[in-house]
Amino acid sequence: MGRPKTFDETAALDDAMQVFWAKGYAATSLTDLLAATGLSKSSLYETFGSKHDLFLKALERYRDVVVARSIAALESEAPAREAIRGAFLQAIEGCAEAAEPRGCFSNNCAVEQAARDPAACRRVMEVFGRFEAAFEAAIRRGQAAGEIPAERDPEGLARYLNSALNGLIVVSKTRPGREGLTDVVEITLKALD
Repeated sequence: MGRPKTFDETAALDDAMQVFWAKGYAATSLTDLLAATGLSKSSLYETFGSKHDLFLKALERYRDVVVARSIAALESEAPAREAIRGAFLQAIEGCAEAAEPRGCFSNNCAVEQAARDPAACRRVMEVFGRFEAAFEAAIRRGQAAGEIPAERDPEGLARYLNSALNGLIVVSKTRPGREGLTDVVEITLKALD
């Protein structure tokens, strides 16, 4: 019988997620993961499997915690335009608060891994799908309230807003700070007119 675990698995996963988020999959070494989690090599492999398995679990953790928090802003009771603006401003704040500009973990993964890693691509597409569904629901809520013209295509607008949000986050990696990003939000919201 093996010894019982003496560490917090969720905390170790969060620590690994932070490393992958900051460095990417390829640049993250086993040494980086061991240092961040405080685990031995055997504990890391016994708990999470391979580096790739840990990476996929980190993406799922990001989806379940970080993405869920962002989507909650879109699903609030606020008027639709305000909720959509809030989702964009929340992304800007998250990027501006980071000590080093690292963008969005799923966005980074889309750029680095998705073309050659089908499992990672599925997880990224799931995140993008969740955002599109949340944007679409907010748009439909706004149409029902008369805030957004009824003739506008909610699915197309949702895809556009998701693309704009991800583009804004990519730009924030090279231009950290709020300046120069909030005006992009206001221009993007004009697509709802």
